[in-house]
Amino acid sequence: MKISVRHQAVDILNKVSASQDFASPLINDCLDKNDLSGTPDGRLLTHLVYGVLRFQGHLDWILTKFYRGDLEKMDEGIKNVLRVGLYQLKFSDRLPDFAVVDEAVKIAKILKPDKSALVNAVLRNYLRRGQKISFPSLKNNPAEYIAAFHSHPLWLVKKWIKIFGPEETKSLCSVNNELPPLTLRVNTLKISRKDLIQKLTSTGFAPEVTKFSPDGIILNTSANPIQKTDFFDNGFLRIQDEAAQLISYLINPESAELILDACAGAGGKATHLAAILKNKGRIVAVDRHSERINELKQEAARLGINIIETQPADLSIGLPDSLKEIFDYVLVDAPCSGLGTLRRNPEIKWRTTEKYLLNFATAQKIILQNASAAVKKGGRLIYCTCSLLPQENENIVDDFLKLNTNFSLCRPPVSINQQLVDHRGFYRTYPHKHNMDGFFGAILERQ
Repeated sequence: MKISVRHQAVDILNKVSASQDFASPLINDCLDKNDLSGTPDGRLLTHLVYGVLRFQGHLDWILTKFYRGDLEKMDEGIKNVLRVGLYQLKFSDRLPDFAVVDEAVKIAKILKPDKSALVNAVLRNYLRRGQKISFPSLKNNPAEYIAAFHSHPLWLVKKWIKIFGPEETKSLCSVNNELPPLTLRVNTLKISRKDLIQKLTSTGFAPEVTKFSPDGIILNTSANPIQKTDFFDNGFLRIQDEAAQLISYLINPESAELILDACAGAGGKATHLAAILKNKGRIVAVDRHSERINELKQEAARLGINIIETQPADLSIGLPDSLKEIFDYVLVDAPCSGLGTLRRNPEIKWRTTEKYLLNFATAQKIILQNASAAVKKGGRLIYCTCSLLPQENENIVDDFLKLNTNFSLCRPPVSINQQLVDHRGFYRTYPHKHNMDGFFGAILERQ
């Protein structure tokens, strides 16, 4: 029996809750299997899943007012049925209220038949008394208000308030719940940004240039998913946030230089560096996951790149002797919490804990230290994360510099807009200030 789009949304949310899977590949898989890509139902599915993940804290605050038990102990599947229903009632007007409740009850009857009456009661109670719900006082309890109303974990809100203050934290959390721009990086090995914009415009897209990256395009509206177009298949572009694009300009390499991408992943930055080098020179890309190395190879082939050498290596264990002290530039795009990418990956805020952050910081210190052995004298070590927390960023750099007096901090080159550089010379971007992911970057030069 074919299940409804709302039921499919609940199923995806249940998988996200039960695992460390990200919503994006689960959504894409569902869209492909059910031929929903580019359809109204496909857009509704995406809207519901991301809407619930973004506003989960807000929705749960409301649910606690209408559920007499302990919401924390409620079956996660029923909780997600209620969240999807409540999200539609509060934030979407695509269905009449009675139809939303009826659909939620039907889903509950399939998942947990004995809980269908509960779902019906909670949602109907919200329809009767939902307008009377109040949130904590912003003036008297700013952290509690921001956490509940703007849907972020309380522990994270408290950390950000210490860094940014209440007003800026409120702005950051509010923007984190907005749809991020769809940002592309032009593959300049195959086409110019100007020419790609003309081609995109002529086929129904609405592109505009990015503010800071010379290789970026923002798609405001699209007729079809860009991944399903010939532009993508022909290697004219890659989907990549503007902040991530600018990491390559922290390096800003010249053709004769040798580069190591020490945590290459699927190759977003390695392929960008290859394009900047005009596919000349040598880039060595390593990663501990063989499947990521395979993705990188496939991506390099799609983009027409042949100067990237790949090999498996786990920098949390050590650096292969063959890579020591030979590189002009070493890029450490360190594994991190990803708390600067909550617009794109809202599930991160619900699965990250303070203990989890300690594990990241420990790994980041080890990886940076091991990667530094690859830098030749006079070379540069670039450390970056997509996090907004000092314990993953400047604290890691400061600790490294204390232990490695032969390295010093230096400011980014002129290829980086100085609006994105702070007083110490760190590269920083913020969703609420720059309309891009939150990134941190530091350049360390070996004496």
